[in-house]
Amino acid sequence: HYFIQSNLRMRCSINGKAIAAFATFCTVLVYLAVGAAIFQAIEETHERDQRSEYEKELIELLGNVDEEFQKELEAPCHMVEVLQASPNMTNSWTFAPTVIFCLTVVTTIGYGYMYPVTDEGRGFCIFFALIGIPLFMACLAVYAQHTANFIRWVCKKLRKLFGGKDEVNEKVQQVVTLLFCLIVIITFSGYLSYKEGWNYFDSIYFTFISFTTIGFGDLYPQSEDTLFYFLFVFFIVLGLISLGTVIEAQTSNFSKFLNFISNTCECMCGKCVTVEKEGMIEDGDVLRNGNGNVEEARA
Repeated sequence: HYFIQSNLRMRCSINGKAIAAFATFCTVLVYLAVGAAIFQAIEETHERDQRSEYEKELIELLGNVDEEFQKELEAPCHMVEVLQASPNMTNSWTFAPTVIFCLTVVTTIGYGYMYPVTDEGRGFCIFFALIGIPLFMACLAVYAQHTANFIRWVCKKLRKLFGGKDEVNEKVQQVVTLLFCLIVIITFSGYLSYKEGWNYFDSIYFTFISFTTIGFGDLYPQSEDTLFYFLFVFFIVLGLISLGTVIEAQTSNFSKFLNFISNTCECMCGKCVTVEKEGMIEDGDVLRNGNGNVEEARA
């Protein structure tokens, strides 16, 4: 009876965590979609008005010149009109690119290939980021924990397969996490290289700059098909989770190394105390400080 109750509690706990993770993910998707719709309504209207204004200026300009000179001006003036009407973006503010823009806001990547130019858009961007960044980080933490649990499960299966103990070694788990991260980077880089025609090094560079949220914006893909947008979002989120887990593990290793150096320096300066008996320190225990002098412990 107790065993059945324990299993039921465990299943309820697992199901509850899965539901919570799915609900968090759906919340982020809805938030991105709503944000994209609002940005699109603000910025696309401004872009359309700006294009109309430049078209009027172009018509007035061409109307004041003779027909022969007008033909010579049409091509370059059209190019100038297109560039000036859309000076700050590779893609216009249609829905799919705007969703990607919202993703770069909440992930703090901020490539800079698109940005709001109206006061309303900039004000909404501040509000959107204040809520979106902590919301996305909370979602990222949930899925990072699920990813860590999955990697721990893989490590256990591998140890059983090779006749090892059921315990998971921390170093082995870090190696498996690193391999998983490398697989994500290599796969996404290969896809970008194929889709954009970049050389493989540029693809890896863009992938790493994206996953670390550095986001220089010197490279940005130009593809506009639906499948590309879907895979782009998928790999960005997966890369943030995997590389974030690796960086967190390395941060922990560096912290341990710095603590070791700090403790070593304190011992060299005579400030550390070594216990020569195992167990609790009691009256009469023999202690030795960093200078080698023997002291008697007093409670």
